[in-house]
Amino acid sequence: MTAACLTVASPAVTSAQTQMFAGFDEQDPIGSAAKELWRQVNAQCGPLKTPVLVGTASLPVTAQAFTKDQGNNLMGQVHAAFSRLDGLKMAPLGDIGALLEVKGAGLTATPNAGDVEAILDKVEIVIRATGQRVGPNTNFVLQAIGRRDYQCSPSVGPVSVPANLVGEIYKRAENIFADAAREVWRRTRGSVPLVLSASLPNGTSLDPQLPDYFQRLMEKAIDDARRTAPEESVGNPTQVPVISPMEASAEATELWAASVIVVPRPNGYHLSINVRRKDETAVFSDGLVSTDDLPAMQWAALGPSSSVRAVVPRLGAAPLRLNGRVAGGRGFQEYAFSVGRESYVEVDIPTTSVPGVQKALKLDVFGARNIPLKTIHIVNPSRPNLRRYRLPAGQYTIRVASGAQTEQSYQLRARAVDTTDMLLPEAPGRLIRQFQNWYASVVEDPRTGRRTCYAYTAAVEAGPLNWREQAPFILLSAQSEGSGEIQHLIEDKRFYRPGAPFEAMIDDGGAMRELNASATATGNFIRPTKQGSNGQPILDMDAVAGYNRGTKLEINGITPDGRPAHVVYSLRGYQAAVNAMSLECGRRDLANALVWK
Repeated sequence: MTAACLTVASPAVTSAQTQMFAGFDEQDPIGSAAKELWRQVNAQCGPLKTPVLVGTASLPVTAQAFTKDQGNNLMGQVHAAFSRLDGLKMAPLGDIGALLEVKGAGLTATPNAGDVEAILDKVEIVIRATGQRVGPNTNFVLQAIGRRDYQCSPSVGPVSVPANLVGEIYKRAENIFADAAREVWRRTRGSVPLVLSASLPNGTSLDPQLPDYFQRLMEKAIDDARRTAPEESVGNPTQVPVISPMEASAEATELWAASVIVVPRPNGYHLSINVRRKDETAVFSDGLVSTDDLPAMQWAALGPSSSVRAVVPRLGAAPLRLNGRVAGGRGFQEYAFSVGRESYVEVDIPTTSVPGVQKALKLDVFGARNIPLKTIHIVNPSRPNLRRYRLPAGQYTIRVASGAQTEQSYQLRARAVDTTDMLLPEAPGRLIRQFQNWYASVVEDPRTGRRTCYAYTAAVEAGPLNWREQAPFILLSAQSEGSGEIQHLIEDKRFYRPGAPFEAMIDDGGAMRELNASATATGNFIRPTKQGSNGQPILDMDAVAGYNRGTKLEINGITPDGRPAHVVYSLRGYQAAVNAMSLECGRRDLANALVWK
C-alpha cells in the first residue's frame, strides 16, 4: 500500500465537538465509524447495486498533524475496516488519493497507466479520511463521496480517536519542551515570565530532581526558540524567563503558566505540557519518553567513602537508575534499597552502559547480616548482569564488584513488583511507538547500520499464581536487509511440560479459532507453524496475518509441575505495531503480508 497521510481538518472540524452515534465502540472507533458510514451510504445513496467498488483516499498533510507512518497506519485501518463489511468490494489499490490527483493532472502516461485508470474509473464510492490533532487525541471524520451512478456524500464524525490507537511516539524529553517553547515564544511580546510546575496526575509531587530538570529543559528550549526565531523585537525585546511557583509574584496575572504532568508507563513516562495565559489558546505538547531519557537517581553508595547521606529508595515497578563507578581489581560499591511487601526484584547493569570490552560485572544482593541471597534468574547471554530475586518486605543491599583490573563506569537499574503481578519484559532496543497494548522498537548495528525491528506485547493475564516472575510475551522481528522471513515467538516452551497438550486460540468476535502452534526443535520458542513442502514445520504466515481479525490470543497448557496454565495476549494494536515495525526497517512486504492483506 502506498504511504498515506490524512488531510488537515478545516477550522470547523477542529472546533467541533465529537459526535457519538449508535454502535460507537471506544475500543474500535474507526471500525464502528466505518459501519455507521456504510449504513448511511445504504440509506442515502441507494438503491445500491452490490457489490459496490470502494476505494479509500487520503491527501498529503503538514508535519504538524501526523507522521508518515501514523497516516499510513490510520488509512490502513480505514481500508481494513471497510474490507470487513458486506455489500462492497475494495479497490485493489490501498490508497487512491494520490492516484486520483495524478490522473486529474493527466500524468498517468506510464506502461501500466491503462490498468490503473481502468480501476480508478470503476470506483463508485471514495472514502475520505480527515483528522486533526486536538490535545492528546485526534478528531477523526470519515466521508463517503459517490461517483458514477451515486450522487451522495454522507459523513460520520468527528469522533475522538485516542492517541495510542493513532500511535504514541517516543520522543526525547527536550523535543517535547522545544515544541511548546517555540509556540510560546511566537506568541510573546515584551517580557512575560513562564511559571513551571510538575506533578503526577493526582497532584502528587515528583522526585525533587525532576521539577529542576524540567525547568532547565524549558530554559534551554526558550533560549533555542529565541536564537532560531525568524525575527527579533526591537525596542521592546521578547523575554520569557522561566521561574518556579515559589518565585512567582502573587499579583502577577500576565504570565505563562506551564503545567508538566508525568504519567508513569510500563516502558517509561508520558509527559504532557499545557501552557496557558489569560485570553490565549493553550499551548499543548506531549509524548512518550523512555526511562533512559530522564535523569538517573542520585543513589549514594554505602560506606565511609561516601560524603553524602545514604538514600534508601523503595523500589517499585518503574525502574530506578543510578550512574556509578567501581575501582578495578577487588573494588566494589554497595547500595541500599527496600521493598514494602513481598516482591519480585530485578537488578541489572545493561552492557551498553559499560564502556570497553569487559562488560560483565559481579552483581549480588545481600540480606540481613550480609548474607548473599539466592537468585531465581534464568541465564540470558544478552544480559549477563541481570539478576532476579523473590524477596519479603525489608531492606537489602546491592553489591557491584569489579570485573576487570581497571576502573569501570556503569548504570545500575533496579525494580520490584508485587508477587501477585509479574515483571514486564524490557523493550528490545529503542522504543519508537506504542499502539494500545503493542510496542514497536528498533536496534541498529553501529558498525554496519543494519537494523532489526520489533513488534511485541506482554501478556495481560497469566496463571497460575507464582508460575513465573516475568510476564510471557509475543515478539516479532525482522531485519532491514533483503526479504528474509519474519521471526515470531508466542511463548517460552521451558514453562510447559514437554509432550503435554498445548493449545492456542484466537478470539474473533466471540468465535474461537485454533492457531496451530508448536515448539521449535532448537531454542526455547513456541511459534505459529504449518507443515512445509518438505514435511518440516515452517512459520504459518496466514495464521500470523489472522491476528488482524482477533481481539485476543489465548494459550492453554500444563506447567512442568502439572498445573493448568493459561495466558492471554491482547491483539489490540497488533496491526499498527507490525506496520510501524515494517516501515522502520523498510520492509513494506511484511506490512502488506501481515497487516493489510
